[in-house]
Amino acid sequence: MSTVTRKLTFKEYIIVWAKAARAPFLIVSFLPAVLGGIIAMSDAQFAWWPFIIAVFGVVMAHSAADFFDDYYDYLSGNLGNKEKQFHDSPLISGEVTLNQVLFAAILCFVVGLLCGVYLLFLQPTAVISMTLLGAIAVFFYTAPPLKLNYRGLGELVLFFAFGPLIVLGIYWVVAGEFSWEAVIAAIAPGVFTMNVGIVSNIFDHDDDIASKKYTMPVRFGQANAVKVLAAGIILAYLSIILGIVFGMLPVYALLVLLTIPLTYQTVRASANFHDLDLYTGAMTKAIATASLSSVLLIVAYLLDMWI
Repeated sequence: MSTVTRKLTFKEYIIVWAKAARAPFLIVSFLPAVLGGIIAMSDAQFAWWPFIIAVFGVVMAHSAADFFDDYYDYLSGNLGNKEKQFHDSPLISGEVTLNQVLFAAILCFVVGLLCGVYLLFLQPTAVISMTLLGAIAVFFYTAPPLKLNYRGLGELVLFFAFGPLIVLGIYWVVAGEFSWEAVIAAIAPGVFTMNVGIVSNIFDHDDDIASKKYTMPVRFGQANAVKVLAAGIILAYLSIILGIVFGMLPVYALLVLLTIPLTYQTVRASANFHDLDLYTGAMTKAIATASLSSVLLIVAYLLDMWI
């Protein structure tokens, strides 16, 4: 591995570590966290300080997961199509070292854990449950001995971690009680975030086989993974519609259906998985769908409160 040959300026240092932390991807955890708080606000059970600490902890945990993911993928030689993803990897280019990435992962993990410890005194049951599950998802997503993403469980981890775990977790910490409404609202963001992982793994299929990374597309085939991708999208939209029908979600949640063109294009691009030139476009649309679905649900709750 190459090493940094000159001292970086402060601006370059910030840019390099923003890339290493996959900063643009952090919106995928930030938005569901905000959604959980907005749902609590709509139920008139909202406190700003626990909300801010909880959201910050979630984003730090997400950043730790990304650092650990890059660290263990680099160790295993499974770099896949990272050069075609949305973050230029400073680890691959040699702008940061492997030990620096590990330190950053541990630091973010500890900061996220400290946020959980602080909130423990406010909502012990919620924090203990969510922190334990979150810690397992963050650390063992790629790390041994579990290596969940190497055993075909990575996609499901993404669903639970970025859907029910975050949305319900934030709601529970802020409102002080469990909420099925938060669980139902979390299904669509969770599915669409899971789909980001499925799309990535579909195109990384050959590299994952070489690295013995048994993702869903490796275990069941790329074509079947595309079918799972499409089925998940249908499930996400059904959860919104049924949630409205049974009075658990505001009618404005129908705004999430505006993402249909994006999900259609995501499936269409992923179905042509042999053309790696479609990889970046498919990932762009998958991530846009995950982010936009949370934004639209936030807007739906705000409209429901204001109108």
